Amino acid sequence: MVTSYMTFKIQRALIIPAQQDKRIEELYNVYSQAFRLAYAGYSYKQLRSVFPSYNSNIIVNALYYAKKLRRVIIKIHNYPKKLNPSLFFRARDYSIDESEIKIIYKPKNRLKVSIFPSENQIKLMSETRLKGGHLVRKDGRFEFHLILEKNNNIYDWREAKSFIGVDIGINYLAVCSAFDGKKSGNPLFFKGGEWKHLCRRQRKSNPEKWKHLTNRKNEILHTVAKRIVEYAKKFEKPCIVMENLKGRSKKTYNKWNNFLLGSWARRKLQFMIEYKAKWEGIPVVYVNPYKTSRICCYCGSEGKRDGINFYCLNCRRQLNADFNASANLARTAFRRAKSYDREAFLEGFNAFGKGNTYMPISHLNPTKECQIDENNDSNMEVELGLGIESEEKVGNGRVILS
Repeated sequence: MVTSYMTFKIQRALIIPAQQDKRIEELYNVYSQAFRLAYAGYSYKQLRSVFPSYNSNIIVNALYYAKKLRRVIIKIHNYPKKLNPSLFFRARDYSIDESEIKIIYKPKNRLKVSIFPSENQIKLMSETRLKGGHLVRKDGRFEFHLILEKNNNIYDWREAKSFIGVDIGINYLAVCSAFDGKKSGNPLFFKGGEWKHLCRRQRKSNPEKWKHLTNRKNEILHTVAKRIVEYAKKFEKPCIVMENLKGRSKKTYNKWNNFLLGSWARRKLQFMIEYKAKWEGIPVVYVNPYKTSRICCYCGSEGKRDGINFYCLNCRRQLNADFNASANLARTAFRRAKSYDREAFLEGFNAFGKGNTYMPISHLNPTKECQIDENNDSNMEVELGLGIESEEKVGNGRVILS
């Protein structure tokens, strides 16, 4: 069978620290003033009369971004309290070497600034195309946020040979399990202890300290997404399967659980996994999570969930509930991908749960957390910081199976 590919333009940001220079400060202030005047309604001629000695592209970029911001504000009716623009420049407004960048400054005179990229960033820039970027002032220092772009061929998710189910939760930020139609791969667990600790600190601290805590939470999400994609790359032609979470349940709990649910960054983590996977050429599909947490991944019978434990009423197995959900997600995607091939579907369905499946077994005890055998190499846990049958919708590059 011939594999069909779709070409996507994938973009990502690259943050590079820059040399501190008075001319950068001057350029940044000029752009900020031009942006505020453009937002207030100044035309190009008026701005040129105010800043006659600077490159005209600085004025053009300020006008472009100010008009774009005004359209967004009018659309969502959310007016900013302060205007803190970052210096925006297009691909033609700068050129970059390994340790130096030249940006527009004055007519026929470009500003040379030393930058300090890492080896991985230099390699990444050599493999991609440089688009626009921003000069951002952060904590009194300047950074270049460059936008990289490359064309990536992503095969159709139905032609994948391995499906990686990713269940996102609170006790475990994410649990991954792989299924190729014959056997399951080793599951991967990401503990949520530090996330809960940061939420507790954020709840009790002043809003002035939230920035530090929010940065740490974003770092955790990026690390989890990166390791999930690395886990998927170990398998042949993988496809990442996630839940199509449309909204938060209206059910209420105690104050602490309500706060955890309000701080649950499930969609943000899904977005990070999706863009990192597409950068590596891995397709992502979203499936309906109906009963994925209440059906046994071994026998397919409905069971009982008690906290982080799952108990099957038919085969009497006791499993980690989040792992069981991730395995069911992988099985659901496999069933729909192979539904046109009845023989392959039956072979994979009969093989699921048999043989060397590496599935962790927990004890059904509501007073204790699920204990994973640390001596068993098949159970991998990661402590961050501390250590077709249904309708298919395609929108914004997302494949959603209802």
